[in-house]
Amino acid sequence: MNKNKIITQHDVAERAGVSRSIVSYVLNNGPRNVSDDTRQRVLDAIQELGYRPNEHAQRLKMGSDAARNSIGIVTGGQSYNLLERPYYNLILSSLYNSAHQMGQQIRFFAFFDALKDPIFFNKNIHPDEIAALILVLPSFIDQPENEELLQEITERIGNIVCLEESILDLPAVIFDRAAAARMATGHLIKLGHRRIAFLAIPDQRLIGYKQTLLEHGLPYDETLVQYFTPTQPTQSAYDITLDFINAASPPSAIFAANDESAIGAMAAIHDRGLRVPDDIAIISIDNIELSSMVRPALTTVNVPKQTIASFAIQFLITRRDFPERLPASMALPIELIVRESCGANRWDG
Repeated sequence: MNKNKIITQHDVAERAGVSRSIVSYVLNNGPRNVSDDTRQRVLDAIQELGYRPNEHAQRLKMGSDAARNSIGIVTGGQSYNLLERPYYNLILSSLYNSAHQMGQQIRFFAFFDALKDPIFFNKNIHPDEIAALILVLPSFIDQPENEELLQEITERIGNIVCLEESILDLPAVIFDRAAAARMATGHLIKLGHRRIAFLAIPDQRLIGYKQTLLEHGLPYDETLVQYFTPTQPTQSAYDITLDFINAASPPSAIFAANDESAIGAMAAIHDRGLRVPDDIAIISIDNIELSSMVRPALTTVNVPKQTIASFAIQFLITRRDFPERLPASMALPIELIVRESCGANRWDG
């Protein structure tokens, strides 16, 4: 991208070897059709030149400082059903709420795949449009095929924060997943459980689970660790729990990586005519609103979802105003919320 020259549609047309009207048709998806080969040549030229519509520059020339106070949100895992997940739904709504309270504007929300369209990319990932960027579920973004595009993003937008985990050594607002797993597993061991199954996600939670077993002299049994499908956590955990129950040596307790999978496990236990926590105790991580409403109420490790969002916005503002400060990730505190599903506090009906 030439930072010293305003790129026009004429420049794009010259680079692509087409007329300016063809460039306009590609940008506006009509009114005339453009062949796939020609369209690709135009898109390649747009990407190479870093072209973006003039309306954004015009808005800034009028004296608006909107870009300085504008933030973009990009998330990985388009197939992760993120917008349907109560955990991420609260984080996203809290980002919008916190931004509003702090005088910031969320300019756009997009899945990472949308940035592979050079028109969308050059329109939105630009310092004239946003001053900062939030990456949600960044592990789904940090893939070899995205390396070049990620490099372009970090070159254009210098103020970036990740939520829950870091990629490319970018600063992040996180909770300690291994510590949360140690807290949950350790609580079950304290209650006397020795055969604890894990409805797993392949991240630091597994490390915390293993560490806690080791610290208490308990063997690690691979048959007690099963990974549920992230896009269908409740149904997948339900099916896995049925397998746990039907095993020759079923567990006396289940640690679930998140509340949605724990609720699926509780349903499976109920449908097999067993009781939580009398037959199988349950504990999890997240503390979504539903966890306190199911019966028995779910014991879970609280993740400060609204605080994660608030700190992310505060971090971006601070780094914008004090760019000389070195970026640092922030780990927020977690807390065990003891309810009835683990057996420590029995529901009395």
